[in-house]
Amino acid sequence: MDGGDDSLTRKLPVTIRGIGVSRGTVYGQALVIDKQSVVIEPQLLSDERIPAEVTKLHEAFESSRKQIIALRRRVSDMLQETHAQIYDSHLAMLEDESIYTKTIERIEKDKFNAEYAFDRTVKELATMFAEIDDPYIRARGADLDDIYHRVMGNLQNLHHESLTNINSPVIIVARDLTPSDTANMIGQPILAFVTDKGGPTSHTAIMAKALEIPAVVSTNNVSKKVETGDQILVDGKQGFVVLNPDEAMLADCREQIQKRKQQEAERLRLRDLPAETRDGFRIELAANIEFREEIPHVKTHGADGVGLFRTEFQYLNKEKLPSEEELFEVYRQVVTEMAPKSVIFRTMDLGGDKLASFMTGQEMNPYMGLRAIRLCLKHPEMFRTQLRALLRATADHKARLMFPMVTRVEEIREARKILAATVRELRSENKPVARSIRVGTMIEIPSAALTADILAREVDFFSIGTNDLIQYTLAVDRGNQKVASLYDPLHPSVLRLIQFIIDKAHEAGIWVGVCGEMASDPVLAALLVGMGIDELSMGAVVIPEVKALLRSITLTQARELAKEVMRLPTGEQIREAVEKRYRQFRQAMINDSSCM
Repeated sequence: MDGGDDSLTRKLPVTIRGIGVSRGTVYGQALVIDKQSVVIEPQLLSDERIPAEVTKLHEAFESSRKQIIALRRRVSDMLQETHAQIYDSHLAMLEDESIYTKTIERIEKDKFNAEYAFDRTVKELATMFAEIDDPYIRARGADLDDIYHRVMGNLQNLHHESLTNINSPVIIVARDLTPSDTANMIGQPILAFVTDKGGPTSHTAIMAKALEIPAVVSTNNVSKKVETGDQILVDGKQGFVVLNPDEAMLADCREQIQKRKQQEAERLRLRDLPAETRDGFRIELAANIEFREEIPHVKTHGADGVGLFRTEFQYLNKEKLPSEEELFEVYRQVVTEMAPKSVIFRTMDLGGDKLASFMTGQEMNPYMGLRAIRLCLKHPEMFRTQLRALLRATADHKARLMFPMVTRVEEIREARKILAATVRELRSENKPVARSIRVGTMIEIPSAALTADILAREVDFFSIGTNDLIQYTLAVDRGNQKVASLYDPLHPSVLRLIQFIIDKAHEAGIWVGVCGEMASDPVLAALLVGMGIDELSMGAVVIPEVKALLRSITLTQARELAKEVMRLPTGEQIREAVEKRYRQFRQAMINDSSCM
């Protein structure tokens, strides 16, 4: 055949599913970070060489320590202190005498070279970590991997510069990314992260959100299927990666990127406008955050306040429980920087895949085990420490708190009893404390939803956590790709539960919000408003889009949508009705520039 047909040799698109942890769609060239296991040959030392080998190990540890301190300072300067605290556990592990001493022992007694002695010591510890089915211990294993590559690099005078001298925009593809990897990427032209491993609360996910770039994790060995230079497309919202995207896919991606740029421009115009329907109904749009460093984004995107501050992240990646003063300082900074707008603090929602160092012992099903409010009531002293910090920090500011994973009224009563005792304790010490603080509860378990009328008499507000409510109602693990298609926010049972919660809250005279992912979808937000929701809390970056759509419709239209879908028997029919109405809403938004 003369010449050649590109269509015959062009690779077909391949879609790989993962978990989207940071929104956005991009395409570009892949840069594969391939950290193969280091192969170290054992060398038996003569007695004369042992002191020099010990010195080499000491110098490698010392160089590693200085490098970590420098990385910590860099992250603290560019992303502020909270993100930098991850390196404290790295320093603690590096300074752990058992690792250093055991390696020295192998050099001096077994007469092995430093590289092999260190390799054996770390691999023994890594094997121990791997055998323990505990998310916190596994996280420690990731820290150990970071330390291993750093010390070994210094022992062998090997330095991976690929992450610090990136000259053109790339999408990072890796088996996993350590905190040091992501720190080196700050300020680099990184378009997105894609990793084989990781989850929604992994360091990679947190850093991607902080840097506001798309990220997909848990992709099942995508790093083995991609080569540096390959063209790939990443959708951080839907959670998939396309290898060898065709022109139609790229055109769609370019269109989405252009829309995102337009939305960024619209954001400045919408920032100071209220989320108000065309017939004058006002909805509060708040932001979900985990770190005080996100507050500038909250303000830039025009949030009415913080509807969910996830306090559990102050407990993760720590060698010990944070003190009252440490918590107080974080909370104080948050309410001060958000003033005069309000902040809702969720008390620690530890458990499931968010385990702190003090949480020992394995559970068959940690998502339904000792977590959230159950953990707090099981450890009242720990709970009281957090409440003391919260009450002191919010003494002169608009703030509220809410309890997570409540399943029965007794839990609210016991938690409020501890809260009242903590207030009395602070006052007896002449410590500043809020005269009154509004207390709410998360509704995210079917048992709480079905007793909403009872719970509403005990609190000042509800916040519906739709992510957990959906997965517990439908018995679908939202992180499990095998059943991901069954996770349906528009399942009739979910919508009926939400409607029941709203009705019972309003009958009791309290307001009700949503802080799950349903709030971040503009048309679902309109549906929720039509059902009677008073407040929506979401990632700050999507507030302008939700606000624009709500400003383009009337409350009557939203109520008509809610009335229509509540009569439909299947999620598929509901979705068709919602998408049809969304197209109408979008057209109205385009036609009416006043909504902008």
